[in-house]
Amino acid sequence: MASFYLIMDAILLGYTCYSWYWQANINLRGHYRSSSIIWAIIFIWIGFAWQLLEKGDPGIAIFLAIILLMSIIDGFTGFASKRVVVSGYFRRTVPYSEIALVTLIKVPNPKKNAVICIITTQKNRQYYLQFSTGVAQIVETIKSYAHNSIRIEIQDIL
Repeated sequence: MASFYLIMDAILLGYTCYSWYWQANINLRGHYRSSSIIWAIIFIWIGFAWQLLEKGDPGIAIFLAIILLMSIIDGFTGFASKRVVVSGYFRRTVPYSEIALVTLIKVPNPKKNAVICIITTQKNRQYYLQFSTGVAQIVETIKSYAHNSIRIEIQDIL
């Protein structure tokens, strides 16, 4: 079992470093997605409740620490110079070349700007980001990084 944890630790640590790199390159930051931490805690709880994880296993502490660190880092989203950084375990970044449509939805909020951004890829997959900036700044950022064939739609919630 110790070799299993060593292999998983190496894989998860590699993924965490990859995520950390992209999180550090975000130029226009989105809202933090705390759901990544919540899901990690739920999976850990299920692992112990169903006795898939044992407290006495060698390497379990490092394994759990890496999972929690990975979940904390995966909550950061936004636009980097070469890719969109999304929150997710299976897909962390989306290259601008794969994006077909960006839908920006202005959310009425009297206290601050709020914009929901839905990224749709050419394979019709969608990724959700949320920003506390104006629509103009998001459009400017997308146009400065992405190719001109990306359609940008701006909508109001009401």
